Amino acid sequence: MPGQQKLMAQLEVDSWSFWSPEADDPRAWLKHWQRPGAQPADRDPPAELIPPMQRRRSSRLTKMALATALQVAKDASFDYSIFCSQHGEIVRTRGILSSINSGVEISPTAFSQSVHNTSSGLFTILQTSNAPSMSMGSGANSFAHGWLEAQAYLAGNPAHRVLLVDFDELLPKEYQPYNIISNCEHSLAMSLRLATTGGINLTNMTAGDNSPLPQGPQFLDWLQGDGPSLSLTSDGMGWRWER
Repeated sequence: MPGQQKLMAQLEVDSWSFWSPEADDPRAWLKHWQRPGAQPADRDPPAELIPPMQRRRSSRLTKMALATALQVAKDASFDYSIFCSQHGEIVRTRGILSSINSGVEISPTAFSQSVHNTSSGLFTILQTSNAPSMSMGSGANSFAHGWLEAQAYLAGNPAHRVLLVDFDELLPKEYQPYNIISNCEHSLAMSLRLATTGGINLTNMTAGDNSPLPQGPQFLDWLQGDGPSLSLTSDGMGWRWER
């Protein structure tokens, strides 16, 4: 069809995990954020799977990512992991900038863990894994591009398994006016493999109206239902998942 292009391999989701302050289920999360005037809830991410030493040093964002990634990794090993975050450790970076502005000495731990690949690096350490890992930031389309990366990898490695993690936290108030989607936080992880029959296909399509919510939780809401497709536009790019 004009305006559409199929993108490589079809994938299967073997298992997934989701967390947000509002709900542990993406359907409840979506219902919350579809209400007029919805506001973020105040709840800490679960951290029982993170060893105490790493837990003490980790930011809220890192705890969110590891909580879902380690949950999925309890039952599977992975040949490749992809960690997708639109903003990454922006809260920790904002704290460092505030310290510099105030003339306060910067915390070495905060500095070393303010990079975009903090969560992916700690995940491989905790898993004692030598498998390759990617940290990706692609704006509001980070989840879709993470899925595309998984497709590309599994097309060339059909016997392998991929961990896809998508996560973001609340932006500092100074940056909120520049965000094109709702300021809400979430973390999800999925175990992906190449589909033997059927599966989920990602299609690049003509953009429509921008979705006000992050892609990842909306995908999991669709995954749990029986709808044949999910169409989302984020920052002027259109995507369709079909099964």
